[in-house]
Amino acid sequence: MQEILAAFFGCSEETAAALQSAAVQRTYGHKDILLHQGDQNNRTSLIMDGDVQLQIIGTDGQTTLLSAHGPGEIFGAFPAEMVNRSDAIVRGKLTVLEIANADLMALLDKHAALGSGMARIVAKQFNAALDRMAARVTLSAMGRVYAELLRLCDDSDRVSPQPVIAALALSAQTTRETGSRAINGLERRGIISRDEDGLKILSRRMLEDMVV
Repeated sequence: MQEILAAFFGCSEETAAALQSAAVQRTYGHKDILLHQGDQNNRTSLIMDGDVQLQIIGTDGQTTLLSAHGPGEIFGAFPAEMVNRSDAIVRGKLTVLEIANADLMALLDKHAALGSGMARIVAKQFNAALDRMAARVTLSAMGRVYAELLRLCDDSDRVSPQPVIAALALSAQTTRETGSRAINGLERRGIISRDEDGLKILSRRMLEDMVV
């Protein structure tokens, strides 16, 4: 655990141990709701393994994905106590370190390496939020599905296990029907293939050219 924390923050294992001792490790299952929109919150969660989606329910009752976070990223109330602006819903299995804001801020003040590491984490998430906003404005619904598929693939251009179409569409801020049409169209054109182990991008360049 300390080695992972040290890698996330770019700090020594001794400094990482101080963070670990102030936090509580928790594990959650698929579709568990960790935060509820509108509730008061004074804790920050650091993702050690797994993924969580922050989803907002609008006045029309429709669910919109605010952001998605994975290992090495944070969610919750930071840097101060706040009212949750969204639900936090687990995708798959999730392991986090949860820490009270007051304890976290004290550690960031005391350990410069933790402070600089947190700045990098927040900056990365801020840039990801801007990318998502830009995609919403500049890309078509299909283009957003293709971009999300590229984001999910590993170094060998595989997505394993297969992405759930409804979750993929939500991440791309479009409908399940659009997501299904996009994936089926890619498969018909031979740009991707699907098997029981996952999804394989066969022509990354063609898929990248379709992100418009």
